[in-house]
Amino acid sequence: MASTTSPRVALLGLGRMGHPMAARLIAAGIPVTVWNRTPARGADLVAQGARAARTPSDAVYDAEIVVTMLADPAAIEQVFAAPDGVLKTLRRSALVIDCSTVGPAVARIAAEQCATRGAAYVDAPVLGSVPAAEEGTLTILVGGAPADVERARAVLAHLGKTIVHTGAVGSASALKLVMNLLTAGQTELMAEAFLLAERAGLSQQVVMEALSGSVFNSTFVGYKAPQLMERRFTPLFTTALLVKDLDLALELARTHGLALPGVRTVRATYGESAAGGRRDDDFSAVIASLEQSRDEGEERVLYEVTARVDDALAYDYERFMIETHMPDVVRTGCFLHARLDQGGEGQYRAAFQAASHVEVDRYLAEFAPALRDHMTARFPTGVTLSRRVWTERTQWP
Repeated sequence: MASTTSPRVALLGLGRMGHPMAARLIAAGIPVTVWNRTPARGADLVAQGARAARTPSDAVYDAEIVVTMLADPAAIEQVFAAPDGVLKTLRRSALVIDCSTVGPAVARIAAEQCATRGAAYVDAPVLGSVPAAEEGTLTILVGGAPADVERARAVLAHLGKTIVHTGAVGSASALKLVMNLLTAGQTELMAEAFLLAERAGLSQQVVMEALSGSVFNSTFVGYKAPQLMERRFTPLFTTALLVKDLDLALELARTHGLALPGVRTVRATYGESAAGGRRDDDFSAVIASLEQSRDEGEERVLYEVTARVDDALAYDYERFMIETHMPDVVRTGCFLHARLDQGGEGQYRAAFQAASHVEVDRYLAEFAPALRDHMTARFPTGVTLSRRVWTERTQWP
C-alpha cells in the first residue's frame, strides 16, 4: 500500500535497469506511474500497484518526482521535447532525476528545459548492473544544487547504497563516463590477458588463483573475470550501450583538447565486437571477438563523404560536422571510427570505417536519409557533397 507521505513518482524507461528500479520503489510503498515505449514491459509492475501511462506527458502530469532511465541522448531529447513529452505537463516545483548515461552537455540542456517549466533537475547516472538494481545496491552519482540533491535522496535511497554528490549539473554525467572508460579498458585488457593465458596452456583455475591473491583483485574482477573465462554473455550491460558511452566520452575529451588514443583503440575493439553480431550481448563478449582471427581476404570498408564548401560557410560547416553530424553518424553503431580531414580552403573529407559492407548498407538504409535531411536543412545551399564506398585490399605494416 502506498504511503500517504511518499512523493508521487513517475519512472520513464523500463529497460534492464529501469524495470527493477521501478519495482523497488513500488515495494517501498511509493506511488509510482510507469511509462515505456513498449507498454508490455510494465504489465507486471501494474500488477504490483503501479499506474501505467500512455505517454510521457501522461506519466508526469501529477508527479512530484520524475525519474528517467533511457538509452541515449536521442531518447532523452524525444521523451522530453516531443508533443506528448515530459515538458508538456511537467509540474512547477517538480524534480527530475535523470539516471540515464547521456553526457554532461545533454544533462545541462535538460536542466535548462526543466527550468523553463519551473522544475528542478539533477543528473544521477548509476554504477552497477542489473543485480545491483534489483538489490538496491547501486552507486548513484548526483549532480545538481545541494537542495535538489537532498530532495532526490528520498527516492534514490531505495535504489542505491552509496549516493555521491559530484557537484553542479553535468558533473555526475562526466564522472560516469570516466568510470565507464575504466570499465571498458579493464575488461578489454582482461580479455586479451586471458586469451594469452589460454593459448599459453595456463588453466583458468591457476590464473584465477593468482589473480585473486594479487593486488589486481577487486570486486569487479571477481565477477567479470569468470564471465570472460566461461564465455557467459547474458547481457547485464550490452556492447551497444558501452560503445555509446565510449563515444560520449570521446566527445567530452575532444571538447577538452584530449585525444585519448588508448580509449580510441578500446572503442574500436568493442565496435568490431558489435559489428560482429555482439551488439546485444554483454560487453564481456569482446573476448569472443578478440579470439576470432581475421579471415583471409576479409575486407574492411570505408564510407567517404567529400564536401566543397563556400568560403562564407566553411567555419559553420566544420563546427557542424565536428559537434553534431559526425557524432550522430558514429552513434548509429554502424562504424568502427571516423575522421574529418581538410584538404584546402573549403574542401573536407569525412571518412567512416565499417567492419563490412553489411554495416554500411544498414547505415544507408536505416539512418542516412534522416541525417542527410538534417544536413540539407542546415546547409540548403553552398555545400556540394559526393559519397563513395571503398573496400580495403591490404594495409601496411
